[in-house]
Parts: sequence; structure tokens; C-alpha cells
Amino acid sequence: MKSLEILALQNNNLSGPIPITLGGLTLLKILYLYSNQLSGPIPRELGNLKNLTNLGLSDNHLSGSIPITLGNLTELKMLYFYSNQLSGPIPSELGNLKNLTDMELSHNKLIGSIPITLGDLTELNFLYLHSNHLSGLIPREFGNLKNLNELELDENQLTGPIPAEIGKMKSLVELRLNKNNLSGPIPMTLGYITELKILYLYSNQLSGFIPSQLGNLKNLTELDLSDNQLSGSIAITLGDLTELNFLYLHSNQLSGLIPRELGNLKNLNDLELQENQLSGPIPASFGNLRNLQFLYLHTNKLSGSIPKELAFLDNLVELIINENQLSGHLPEHVCQGGKLENFTVNNNKLTGPIPSSLSKCSSFKRLRFNNNSFTGNLSEAFGIHPHLHFIDLSDNDFYGELSSNWGKCENLIDLRVARNNISGSIPPEIGNVKGLLGLDLSSNHLIGQIPKEFGKLTSLVNLFLQTNQISGNIPEELGSLTKLESLDLSDNRLNGSIPMCIVDFVHLFQLNLSNNKFGQKIPKEIGRITQLNVLDLSYNLLVGDIPPQLDNLKVLVNLNLSHNGLSGRIPRELDTLTGLQDVILSYNELEGPIPNNKAFINASLEGNKGLCGNVAGLHPCEMSSSVVKRHSRRRDVNSSSSLYFLLWEH
Repeated sequence: MKSLEILALQNNNLSGPIPITLGGLTLLKILYLYSNQLSGPIPRELGNLKNLTNLGLSDNHLSGSIPITLGNLTELKMLYFYSNQLSGPIPSELGNLKNLTDMELSHNKLIGSIPITLGDLTELNFLYLHSNHLSGLIPREFGNLKNLNELELDENQLTGPIPAEIGKMKSLVELRLNKNNLSGPIPMTLGYITELKILYLYSNQLSGFIPSQLGNLKNLTELDLSDNQLSGSIAITLGDLTELNFLYLHSNQLSGLIPRELGNLKNLNDLELQENQLSGPIPASFGNLRNLQFLYLHTNKLSGSIPKELAFLDNLVELIINENQLSGHLPEHVCQGGKLENFTVNNNKLTGPIPSSLSKCSSFKRLRFNNNSFTGNLSEAFGIHPHLHFIDLSDNDFYGELSSNWGKCENLIDLRVARNNISGSIPPEIGNVKGLLGLDLSSNHLIGQIPKEFGKLTSLVNLFLQTNQISGNIPEELGSLTKLESLDLSDNRLNGSIPMCIVDFVHLFQLNLSNNKFGQKIPKEIGRITQLNVLDLSYNLLVGDIPPQLDNLKVLVNLNLSHNGLSGRIPRELDTLTGLQDVILSYNELEGPIPNNKAFINASLEGNKGLCGNVAGLHPCEMSSSVVKRHSRRRDVNSSSSLYFLLWEH
């Protein structure tokens, strides 16, 4: 065995520790134990294998520190320890491995600084230290690694500046320093690494301008400087990087105009400039980016109209330009490539009708037009979109009626058309969209009844129909909507009694039936909706007592029963609702003492002539002398509120 030169036991499901006896195989040149279940420390005895050229222990469960004795393996060319649980610092003795071409220590728990001695490994082609807990500075000695092709230090806790000396690494093809705490400017010397194809500096604390010298990196295919504190304008020289596939500059503090030169990046697949302070128009030159699939410009200060040239982007899948100051009409034929899935233009100043071409776009999955000033007949603006998941048309000036075609958008999950000028009745066909989770048609001019077909929407979580002119009863069929969390039917013309079906909404968080014409009693069974946080039944025609069963609503915060014809006393059981913050019971016919609960002491109670208590605006509760005498000897009577209730119970 001592004459063995190759020991390759990878992918054998081996477990347990690495035997220290392997250190006796002194003629061994290749030791591969990777992709097993080995655990425990790396034996220091492996430092005796002076002839070793390849050492592969990656993808195991090895723990402990890297032995300093491995610095004796001066013939070593490849060192693979990635994907283990190794801890402690990287030994500076590894700087003795002058023949090393590959060092891969990534995906461990290594700590401490990167040894400056690694800068002596001038034969290195690949250095992977990413996904550890390394801290401190990037050694400027790395500038000596003239043969290095790939340097990956990402996902650590490195601090300080990026050394200018990295610009001397002329063979570098990939540089990944992302997800650290690096600060200071991007060195202009990076522009000297002309072989570079991938440059990742994102998720650091880098500041200053984007160096114009980056425009020299003509071989660059991926550039990500996002999520930093970069300022100033986007360097126009980035328009010279014609091999770029993606350019990410988002989540910085960049300002000024978007350079029209970016329209030269004919190979660009993904352009993300969102979450900056960019101003001015979207360049018409973007129409040249025929390979572009993703264009994110949202959350800036862009103005002007959306260029009609964007219609030339036949491969566009996502166009996200919301939260700017864009104006004018939407361009025609923006979906002529038939691939557009996500079109998001909300929170701008856009006007005019939705282009008729959009009604024929069958690829749509997500649409946001909300918070603009769009006009036009909504019943003509959209067709049947079989892949559509989400659409928000709220806060515009659409008119017309809701189309029955919405019921044929079978994959729709969320439909929002709130705060427009929509009229007519609600199409019962919407009830066919079985996967619908959210429906918001509030603040329009809808009439007619709530379709009983809504009972088929058994996945529905949020139903908002408030502030319309809907009439009739709440259909009993809605009782099947057992997943509802929010139901708001307020400000309509609904009548009849509050249906028993609502007690099946056991997950309901918010129930608002205010400003309708509901009559009869409040169903005591509402007390079974134990998750209720908000209950608003105000401005109706409700009569009878307040059900004491409301004391089961332990998480209730807001209770509004005002402007009804409720009578009798406020149930003393409501004392137990300690989470109540806002109580409005005004303008009813309630009488007797108020509950001994802070929320009731601060409640709005005006317009109830029979209520009493030691709070502002109410008369004290009077007691007969016989009642006071009967209970004065009871030591457990401590609160005036309790005495009030004793009085009213006699």
C-alpha cells in the first residue's frame, strides 16, 4: 500500500473520519475522497504526503480547522475543500504551495483575514474563497497573481476598499466580490483587466462614480454593480461593452440621464436600472436592443412619454417602468413580439386609452396600470388572457362595464379595478375563475346584486365591493368562501338580515358591512369568527341587543356598531376584550353602565340617552340605597363599574 500513487474513493457514500493512517502513504500523488459523508477533522498527518499533487476532500461534512501541516505539500497543484463545515482561519502556510493552480475553499465556515501569503501563489488559475465568514481587507498582494483566471471572494464579510492592484491581474476572466462590506470607490484600474468577462461587485457599500475606464472591458458579458451607494451619472462608455448580456446598476444613487449609448448593447438580454434617481426620458435608442428580455426602469424620476420604439423589442418578456413621472399614451404594439408577460406602468402620469393591440396579447401574466389617468371603455380594452395571473387597473378614469371575458381568464388570481367609473352589474362569469384569491371592485358605480356564482370562488381570500350601489341580500352561497380573510361590502344598498353564512368565515380578519340597510338583530354567531380584528356594522338598521357572544372575539381591535337601533345594555362580558382600542357605539338606544374596559371608557358613546358611567359625557349610574347597603359589606366589590352592573342586574 505504501507504493500507492492514486487513491480515488469519491462518490462512494463513505462515512466517519478520514483515517490518520493515510499519512503513511508517502508516495501518494492523487487523493480523492470528495462527495462522500466523511466527518471530523482533516488529519494533520496528510501533511506527510510530500508527493501529493491533487487533494480533493470537497462535498463532505468535514469540520475543524485546516491543518497548517498542509503547507508542506509543495508539489500540490489542486486543493479542493469546498462544501464542508471547516472553520477557523486560512493558514498562512498555504502560501508555501508555489505550484498550486486551483484552490477551492468555498462554502465553509472559515473566519479571519485572507492571508497575504496567498499573493505568493503566482501559478494560481482559480481561487475560490466565497461563501465563508472571512473578514478584513482584500490583500493588495493579489496583484501578483498574474495567471489568475477566476477570483471569487463573494459572500463573506470583507471590508475596506477594493485594492487598485487588482488591475494588474491581466489574465482575470471572472471577478466576484459581491455580498461583502467593501467600501470606497470602484478602482479605475479595473479597466485594465481587458480579458474580464464577469464583474460582480453588487451588495457592498461602494461609493463614488462608475469609472469611465470600465468601458475598456470589451469582452465583458456580465456587469453587476447593483445595491451599493454609487452616485453621479451612468458612464456613457458603458455603451462600448457590446458583448454584455446583462447590466445591473439598480439600487444605487445614480442620477442624470440614461445614456442613449446604452442602445448600442445589441447583445443585452437584461437591463436593470431601477431604484435610482435617474431623470429625463427613456432613450428611443432602446428600440435597438432586439435581444432584450427584461427591462427594469422603475422607481426613478423618468419623465416624458414611453418611446414607441420599444415596440421593436420582439423578445421582451418583462417591462417594468412603474413609479416614475412618465406621461402621454401607451405605445401601440408593445406586445407585438407575443412574449410580453409582465407589463408594469403603475404610479406614473400616463393618460389615454389602453391600446387595442393589448387586448390581443395572450402572453400576459402580470399587468399593473393602477394610479395613472387612463381613460376609455374598459369593456373594450382587454380580451381573453389565458395566462394572466394578476391585473390592477385601480385608480384611473376607466368607464364602461366589466366584461364577461374576465370569467374566461382561467388562471387569474387577483383582479383589481377599484376607484374608477365602472358601471353596470358584476358579471356572474367571474365566478368561474376558481383560483381567484383577491377581487377588488370597490369605489365604482356598480349596481345589481352580488352574483350567487361567487359562491364558487372557494379560494377567495379578499373580497372588496365597498362604495358602489349594489343592492339586494348577501347570497347564502357566499357561505362556501371559507378562506376569506377580508370582506368589505360597506357603502352599498344591501338589505335584509346579516346572513348566517358569514359565521363560516372562520379565518375572517376584517368584516365591514357599514353604510347599508341591514336590519334585524346582530347574529350572535358572529362570536364564532374568532380571528376578527375589525368589525364594522355601523350605519345600518340593526335592532335588538348587542350579543354577549362577541366576548369570544379575543383579538378584536376595532368595533363600530354606531348609527343603528340597538337597545339594551352593553354586555359586561365585553370587559374581557383587552385588545380593543377603538370602540364606536354612538347613536343607538343603549342603556345602563358601560363595561369596565379602557376602550369603552374612551369610546364614542354619544346619542345613547340611557348609558351611564364615570366618564365624560355620561351621567353617573344611580344606585338605590338598598342596593348599596346590601353590597357594601362585600370586600370583593372594588370598582364602581362592577356596582353599576349589580344595580342594573337587579
